[in-house]
Amino acid sequence: MSTIAKSVKNEHYVPRRYLGHFANEKKFFVFDKEKEQIRPGSIEDYASERYFYDIDFEALKADKMQQDPDFVFDPEIEKIMKEVDEQHIEKWFGENVETWLFDPIDTIISTFVMTNPAKLNVTEVISEKNLDYLSLYISLQIIRSKEFRNYIIEMNERIPLLLAKKLALQNKDYEQLEFLRNVKMKVKNKNYEKLLHAQVLMDEEVSYKIAEMLRSKIWVIGYNTSDVDLITSDNPVVRYGRLGKHGLNSKGIEIMVPITPKLIICIRDPEYFWFDADVHKHFQKLEKDKIEYYNSFQVLQSYRYVFGKKKEFQSVSDIVKHRPELKDINREKILMG
Repeated sequence: MSTIAKSVKNEHYVPRRYLGHFANEKKFFVFDKEKEQIRPGSIEDYASERYFYDIDFEALKADKMQQDPDFVFDPEIEKIMKEVDEQHIEKWFGENVETWLFDPIDTIISTFVMTNPAKLNVTEVISEKNLDYLSLYISLQIIRSKEFRNYIIEMNERIPLLLAKKLALQNKDYEQLEFLRNVKMKVKNKNYEKLLHAQVLMDEEVSYKIAEMLRSKIWVIGYNTSDVDLITSDNPVVRYGRLGKHGLNSKGIEIMVPITPKLIICIRDPEYFWFDADVHKHFQKLEKDKIEYYNSFQVLQSYRYVFGKKKEFQSVSDIVKHRPELKDINREKILMG
């Protein structure tokens, strides 16, 4: 019997400690984009899946050998299979991301609560050390999510076809090109999906490179002065490029992470947002229009669920009605030629 059967565990790809800031005693409200439905929920049950990170290596190996008795895993994958147990990734996140890496967020929240409102705009809220921790925390949140896993899978499904199409076009093989237009590749093995994701999660160079990108930008803590709450989602780190490109290091990029209904971390390209240099690591007042603007990205870029402390999702519902493709959680999201 597989050892995975002995460990029934609901593994979060958004930490419960984070979600708790949008809940009342672990309870919050959920907008399900797929069903266009509002319902009460618990932080224990959302932004999570059973065995989300756990890889049944024996089942994966058996499946590959059944397809090809001569199959040999890549040495890097063999190394992962030998060095980690099934719940290695989940344990690491629990021991690090839910603890010391998250502490700077609680520091921001407590500083906001304890600071005289008249002095908020002149209060430096993030130390250099905490900026290091926050950069790594947000980097890990980007790559641990279900949305990111789906991105990896989609890339693995579509890039080989894209390359084959380009080759057929170069060779003027129009018959092959026409054939490839009707071909779809699909990763069907759940353990293989998890393995693709694990390769990224266990590559420290990836998380530290993203953290360095984030660390080099202007950090502003926006505080909500309106009667509209900030909301979050099952993919809470969202972004928007003012110049049309949305990469983490694109000119004009702003990365946004709500941390309570009243606070949001805004990470801004220092070249485009040069005028915000004076408020780096400081609080910044946000009016209602800005809150609604930031909330819209949680709707647009979440995988399926949007979360709020209050049962107020009219603007969320309006966006989904205007953009019905958001209901399709399996839609292709990567644009390729």
